[in-house]
Amino acid sequence: MTTQPDEADPKWIDWFAEKMGQASPEEEAFWERRRRLGLGVGLDENGNLVYGENALPDKVYAGQNFV
Repeated sequence: MTTQPDEADPKWIDWFAEKMGQASPEEEAFWERRRRLGLGVGLDENGNLVYGENALPDKVYAGQNFV
């Protein structure tokens, strides 16, 4: 589906869920910049809080949840 359906259309929720599940290029750039700057907090493999500045770059890019 390339165009936004009307909210009354039963396909709207599927369209919306798909759009919300994909990051835009702007969102990707925003989070990439935060990771490079060491900003944010996430969890390490043991469930401990880790600040972005303390994370190793390979951990940041390995799908860790830094926000």
